[in-house]
Amino acid sequence: MEAVAAKSVIKVAALCGSLRKGSFNRGLLRSAIQLSKESVLNGMEIEYVDISPLPMLNTDLEVDGTFPPVVEAFRQKILQADSVLFASPEYNYSVTGPLKNAIDWASRPPNCWADKAAAIVSAGGSFGGGRAQYHLRQIGVYLDLHFINKPEFYLNAFTPPAKFDSDGNLIDPASKDRIKEVLLSLLAFTLRLQGETDLVQAKMAREAENSVIKVAAPSGSLRKASYNEGLIRAAMEQTKEFATGMEIEHIDISELPMQNVDLEGNEENFPSDVPEVSHQQLKLFGRKILEANSILFASPEHNYSVTAPIKNAIDWASRPPNVCADKAAAIISSSGGMGGARGRFHLRQIAKESLKDVLLALQAFTLRLKGCK
Repeated sequence: MEAVAAKSVIKVAALCGSLRKGSFNRGLLRSAIQLSKESVLNGMEIEYVDISPLPMLNTDLEVDGTFPPVVEAFRQKILQADSVLFASPEYNYSVTGPLKNAIDWASRPPNCWADKAAAIVSAGGSFGGGRAQYHLRQIGVYLDLHFINKPEFYLNAFTPPAKFDSDGNLIDPASKDRIKEVLLSLLAFTLRLQGETDLVQAKMAREAENSVIKVAAPSGSLRKASYNEGLIRAAMEQTKEFATGMEIEHIDISELPMQNVDLEGNEENFPSDVPEVSHQQLKLFGRKILEANSILFASPEHNYSVTAPIKNAIDWASRPPNVCADKAAAIISSSGGMGGARGRFHLRQIAKESLKDVLLALQAFTLRLKGCK
């Protein structure tokens, strides 16, 4: 990734989930701080924020809307930062207790994390903290943190060659290069979210007035009376009422063949038992997603995940070149359990109220991502 020319310094708060002196994850942050002083990253200033003094979260410690001094000082560090760099080992498929405690304190109203860019690095055994990163990204959705998607950095600290010295300092050159790529991505994404100049903001305003945001809307349910397709239809109706700069098109995924890399390439690769309609649907689907500015997913929950048809469609669209890359997206759903009761009983209310908020947020974030292009 090329260096980003910044007109002002991007302040990054760096938090470590491990409190031990020789922590490998603390070593990753020290390396990041050193790398940020290089010329290619001279628009970034990283400050390590110590979370060890924080008391365990207890709302009884909040008195008349104020926090204990050590908590308030921490919250101010997060508020003043433009973005956040997390480093945490994996404890029981998640982040550590100290880091979760810090996250919870800063999320107390008003939420200090909201609308900041963020990145995650981790070191540990086995997967190198990968599952902790996955959970932290989930937490970030509620916090309104915007994590960079690529590159990912998770490091197995125990495989040769040696990655750290006896003091926990990162000594592996390849790993340092990977951290540099993470920092460059975080810097670029932070600037993009901020809108570098007033000219960018003016451009976004012009685009909001003069251009149409094209939204591709696939449904994960193929049944005729699908509640989730009903949500998409309601969304399409809503855009005619309040979001004249947004155009939603339902994308049919029912005729897509099951994902199979043997089907890629020339049409001669398609087996004779794959209908011709599937060939054409696959081409059309890829083109529709590529041409869209953003995506609105609607899917019921099947076994703690999306449905097989929409996962299949996502997998096809992610094949190189990834036609989903760098698009804004939103998710709506109606199903049993957590979503079914609300979806069936309040469908009309949801479609007229909550859905409106979702679409407005999707439109605004799409324009925001387009603003710096």
